[in-house]
Amino acid sequence: MPTLRMYWRILRPFSFPASVFPSLVGSLAALTLHQGEEGFAFSPLHAGLSLLGCIAIHATSNLLNDYYDWRSGLDRMDNSGQSNPLVQGTLSLAQMRKLIVQIAAIAIAIGLYFLAVCGPAIGWIIAIGAVSAWAYTAPPFALKYRGLGEVQVMLSFGVLMTLGSYIVQAWQVMNLASELSVLLLALPQSLLIAAILHANNHRDRRGDRAAGAQTLSLLLGSPHRSIVFAHSLVWGAYLLHGMVVFATQGNHYPIPAWTLLAWVSMPWAWRALRSLKGSDEPTSPHFATVVVQHARLQLFYGSLMVLGLAIAAIEGMVS
Repeated sequence: MPTLRMYWRILRPFSFPASVFPSLVGSLAALTLHQGEEGFAFSPLHAGLSLLGCIAIHATSNLLNDYYDWRSGLDRMDNSGQSNPLVQGTLSLAQMRKLIVQIAAIAIAIGLYFLAVCGPAIGWIIAIGAVSAWAYTAPPFALKYRGLGEVQVMLSFGVLMTLGSYIVQAWQVMNLASELSVLLLALPQSLLIAAILHANNHRDRRGDRAAGAQTLSLLLGSPHRSIVFAHSLVWGAYLLHGMVVFATQGNHYPIPAWTLLAWVSMPWAWRALRSLKGSDEPTSPHFATVVVQHARLQLFYGSLMVLGLAIAAIEGMVS
């Protein structure tokens, strides 16, 4: 019988930085941009619930991914699917379905709470997020295997989770200008989140091609082009971040320069990108580590971004 520790591993917690940090960035962005404004009060409860909700919908998406990759025959013991709990036999089909329902119920309950409190302001994000979690690998959409996976995770994780966590804090005081600032702040991190999926799809090129799946890595053609695209995602994130900070200075809702602390994560970007070379070969030492390396990059980048926003918020409180 699976243990709690085993269930935790099945949820793929190493990937959670892709949901944790967009949520934290959204919450802290609300505090940084709106503190001192009449009608704004930061809610630790809403920050905690939005964080839990983002993790729950992320975990649900991971489980659905495992379920549909197993059902389609894409995940097998002779490829990266060997970590799939249904392929391993760690979980029975009934246990997997029950776990999906339980984790999804947490996300739905939190979504309904915010819908009741914040109204239509948050409703469209909840609706798109729910559909997106299903459509990632589930038919008839199966966006991941139509070359749209990177776009989907950029929207769902980088943008919607950041905006959603911002809205549940600032829904009474936000306006188009403040929402645009938060959207711009979310975009660099979105590129790094897309880079995690692209690393996964680059690693799985052989198995995906054999199964007839058309990921973006395969659509790009050669492994070299796939690696070049990965570089454009990662370094594009840092470049875009700098452009966003510079472009918003002087606006009513500027992106704090302190967020550029995230650039300190560049050494981990080099390490992650170096691990791509040869990682599509199952015998390569990078085969098992390339995705974790990109998730670790997101962890360091996101942590430093959150630190920068926290410093900016504290400066605002004492000034």
